[in-house]
Amino acid sequence: MKKTKRFIQLGLAILLMVTLLFFANGFGYADDHSLTVKKGDTLYSISKKYNLTVQELKDFNDLKNNTIYIGQKLMLPGASESEPMYAVVGGSFTKKDNAMKQIANLKKKGIEAAVITKVINDKTYYRIQAGVFSKKTNAEKQKELLRKKGIKDSYIVTSKNLHVNAVHVGSTYSQLLHQFGKPVKTEDQLNIRSLYYDGEGAGVRVNFNMENGSVFGLQVYPEYLKQSSLPKDKSQVIDVYGYPNEVKNVSCYESATCGQFIYQFNKNQLIIQFDRDGKTVQYYDLSKLQ
Repeated sequence: MKKTKRFIQLGLAILLMVTLLFFANGFGYADDHSLTVKKGDTLYSISKKYNLTVQELKDFNDLKNNTIYIGQKLMLPGASESEPMYAVVGGSFTKKDNAMKQIANLKKKGIEAAVITKVINDKTYYRIQAGVFSKKTNAEKQKELLRKKGIKDSYIVTSKNLHVNAVHVGSTYSQLLHQFGKPVKTEDQLNIRSLYYDGEGAGVRVNFNMENGSVFGLQVYPEYLKQSSLPKDKSQVIDVYGYPNEVKNVSCYESATCGQFIYQFNKNQLIIQFDRDGKTVQYYDLSKLQ
């Protein structure tokens, strides 16, 4: 009986260690977009602080009424998405084969990693990404671990979650309206809402999660918007988003060819398509990777 009890305790301890390691190394993406209720907090005061509605807070946290208590943890849809995240890179290569060898080398050393492409000045580089962290101290620990394992050229890249005009996957509809403004009219079709601002075309199309109203897809057309903060040409796009993970050409209207910048980060993807002139932004398409 004692042996069985010890065996169960050992199993639970191992399970706990594995769980902690999984979330600590960045692959679990276990960042809580949350807050702990303090004395004096109300749903109304919290909603104003984070540009939410009381109903959004209640729906997102499955609250039946407006009562909250000190020490309670509340999830905040999209509220922390603009905070920087830290990716640990264990080398960068111009040849994919060399990058894959590095991946295999790290795996032998007990470190999981993935190849992330980056296109800089039309040249593709293959980066070894060994974790993404919300806390820089954790990224520093991972970098030091890589260096102890012989990866002396490891470094940290600071990135923000993908967004369009500060609207992220997980943002709420009220946050979207705060960033883009109130539309002249809207049209609904299933879980897609089209927002009209300037002219006859929809400037924004947003896909909703039907359960909590959070954004899981966003298409934005600068031609029908008056947003000065939204990059409208390729040079501005690079200034705001940096170099893309992938560049490709696609067929667009009138048998023309249009270029795309594709960004991928933290399980989300942003496609920015340029007009046939090669520089003017046609649209932004933000979505969650499948």
